[in-house]
Parts: sequence; structure tokens; C-alpha cells
Amino acid sequence: MSWTTNTTAPQVQTTPSSSAIDAATSSSFTMAAKTRNCSSSLVPLQRLECVRVSRNIRRNGSRFYVADVFLQRSAARCRLSESVYRASPASQLSPLAMRDFIMAEREPDFVVERRFSEFRWLRDGVVALIRANGGHVSMCVDCQELVQVAIASKHQYWTVRRLFGSKQQRFALLSAFVNDLLVLTTSAARGSLTSIVAESCIVREGVAVMLHEFLKRSFQPSLGII
Repeated sequence: MSWTTNTTAPQVQTTPSSSAIDAATSSSFTMAAKTRNCSSSLVPLQRLECVRVSRNIRRNGSRFYVADVFLQRSAARCRLSESVYRASPASQLSPLAMRDFIMAEREPDFVVERRFSEFRWLRDGVVALIRANGGHVSMCVDCQELVQVAIASKHQYWTVRRLFGSKQQRFALLSAFVNDLLVLTTSAARGSLTSIVAESCIVREGVAVMLHEFLKRSFQPSLGII
């Protein structure tokens, strides 16, 4: 199955054949992981707080983007962190800036490595899933939020931005897209979004599966050395 990048905003009114569904739910990320000879462990999406693409590395002639994944912390740990930072110069920051500052200081719970093409496959898979379920999308509030993410100007023209944008801009672009999907899928799953078809939102469930696969925690195989 070949993936193509559509640099224009998706038209969700069209409804292609069932092959689009197969493409949207294909195991591209699994195949890529097998190529790197890694075994993986799934973490429930509801446990994830955010994802931050922080750097890139080269391995075997390929470039990988390293995404730091942060898990939700307990209320007690959050209060402890806030009390510590309130006693520091960071206390003068706005609540949003304070959160960003704290996140920058935290160590990730684990990292995943993905090629740029894998981020693009994720975006194209979301768009294909929306197009393949046009009737459902037109009735589902959760899906309308997802459509807005898919057609947002900040998530368009990835190839151009990759060629002409700075490294930090690429990191921000990829981080924003994954986090937007994470917020939508986890908030809908918790019931914070209202949908007339919330009981069986096939699009939301499909996106959750793709995102879950994309954020698999990967391990290098052990050499048996203690």
C-alpha cells in the first residue's frame, strides 16, 4: 500500500471506496517498527499527557525525529511541582507559560523515534478516515473537531515547511499535530466532548488506533548481557 501526501486541505464531503479505510488503518507504523527490529509496549492513550518532538538523529542513513512522551502525573505530584516553582522566578509567568516551563524541565517517561514520512502517514491516514466516513462525520460533533484539526492551516504544506522551515519549526509542527490528535481522542474518550453518536464514533476510534500504534514504546532487543 503506497501513501501519498496531499498538500491541500481535505474535502471531507467525498467518499472513496472501502480501500481508503484499509489505507487509514494499515499497519504502516508496525512495518516500520519491524524494520528496526524493535519490540513494543502499548500505553493507554488516556495515560499520556503530551508529546514533544525535541530533536532528530541519524541512524543507518535515515533521519528519525525523537518524540518525548510524558505520562499523566498524580494530583499530589502536580501540587508538589507547582509549590516548588511558585517559590522560583518562574512564579511571575502566566499559567500557560508556567506549564510550558515545567514541561521543559521534566524528563520524558519514554521516547519514540519516527521518520518524517511516518508523521505524514499518520496525517494522511486521519484524512483518509474522515473522507471514507463522510456521512458519519457530518453528524458527529467529535468528528467536526477532528476535521478542524485536519484542515487547519498550521497542519498543511508539510513538505514545503520541511524544506524551508527551521529545525525548531519542524519540531513544533510535528508536536502540535500529534498533541492536537491526542487531546481530541482522549477528551472524547473521557466523555468531555458531546456527540450524538458518541457511543460508536468509528472515526474517533480509528484515529485512536492509529495514534496508539504511532506512539508505541519501542525497545531495542536485548543482547543478553548483564
